Amino acid sequence: MRYPWTAFLLALRAGLRDLRFWGVFLLALAAGGVFRWTANAPAEASIQVGVSLPAQGGEDFWQALSARSGDILEFVPAEESRLRQKVSAGQWDCGLVLPEDFARRLSGGDTAGLVTLVTGPGSTVYPLVRETASAALAALISPRIAEEYLSGLHLPPAEALPEVPRTSIALKTLDGGPLALPALARSGGDRLFRGVTAVLLLVWALLAAMDLGRWKESPAAARLRPCVGTVSLLLPRLLASLALAMLAGGGAMLAAMGKDAGLLPLACYLASLGGLALALGCTRRAWALLPVLPPFVAAAALALSPILADTAALFPSLAPVIAWLPTTLYLQGCSGDGTACVKLLAMTAALLLAAMAAAHMPERFFSPSRRRNG
Repeated sequence: MRYPWTAFLLALRAGLRDLRFWGVFLLALAAGGVFRWTANAPAEASIQVGVSLPAQGGEDFWQALSARSGDILEFVPAEESRLRQKVSAGQWDCGLVLPEDFARRLSGGDTAGLVTLVTGPGSTVYPLVRETASAALAALISPRIAEEYLSGLHLPPAEALPEVPRTSIALKTLDGGPLALPALARSGGDRLFRGVTAVLLLVWALLAAMDLGRWKESPAAARLRPCVGTVSLLLPRLLASLALAMLAGGGAMLAAMGKDAGLLPLACYLASLGGLALALGCTRRAWALLPVLPPFVAAAALALSPILADTAALFPSLAPVIAWLPTTLYLQGCSGDGTACVKLLAMTAALLLAAMAAAHMPERFFSPSRRRNG
C-alpha cells in the first residue's frame, strides 16, 4: 500500500521546510561543538608547591613526595628564599621547608615541627599539601615505628624476616578504566550531555504525541481513518518526526563525541519514545493534557535518571522504577550495555501493542455518559 510511504515523505518534507526545525538543528550542532571544544581544551596545569630541601639528608623525603605528585599537585624543588618569594607573589600555592638537620632529627624520632608549611594570602590547597607531606613523612618513619613496637613485645631473638612483595592498591572505575581525574571529568561530562539530550528528546516526543492527537481529530484525518485505521494513519507522521529528532539528536552527539556518539542506543531510545508518543496519540483526548506535562516530565527525568546523581542508590525503593526508565536504559546503552538496547526495543513493542489496543477501544470508554431526556 502506497499510503504509508507517501504520507511519510509528505510529513518529512513538511518538517524539513519548517524553519523552526533548522533552528533547533543548528542549536544542537552548536551545543555539541561547544561541548567538544571545552572537553578537548588543554587542562589547566597542576598546582605548584615549592619544596626547600637541606643540602644533605632530604633525598628520601623528596622521593616519597615526588611519588605523590599527580594531576592536582606538582612539587618543585627550590631554595627557601625563592620559595617564599613565589608563595608571597601567588605564583605557587604554598611551600614546604625542611631544616638542615632533617636527617638527624628523623633518625632520632624527633618529628615535631620537622616540616614547615609556608602559605600565602592566596593559598587554597595547603590542607591537601599538609596531608601529602604527612603521608610521605609517615612512609619514612614507619620502619622505625614497627621496630620500636616489636622491641617492646620482648620477643625472643629470631632470624631476619624474609622479604615479601608489597601489596599495591590501584583504584579503577566500574568499567575497569584507571581512576584519573581528567578521564572521570570527561566521563561525567559525556553522561551529562547525553542525559540532557535524552530529556530534550523526551519533550520532543511529548510534543509529537500532542501533534498526532490534534491531527487525528482534524476533518482530513477523520475521512482517512476508516480506510487505513488509526495506527496506520498516525505512524507515518510519527516516523517523520522521529527521523527529524534522530537528525537533530544524532548531529549533536556526533558534534560532541565523534565516533563515541552512540547512535545505536540513541535510535533504540527514540524508538521507545516513538512507541510512547503513538500510544498517547491513539488514546482519545489524551493529547489535550500533554501541553502542561513537558516541564514536569523533564524535571522528573533529570531528578530520577542517573544523570546528575545515582538516585537509585539514594532511594533504593525507587530502584526498580528508575531501572526501567527510557533515559536510564539509554545511558546504560551508551556505556556499552547491550541488554539495555534490547529492553528499549521490548518497551517499544509493548507500547505499540498498547497503541493498537487504545486505537480499537470503543468510544464509550472515553466519552462521558449522557442521560436521555424523555
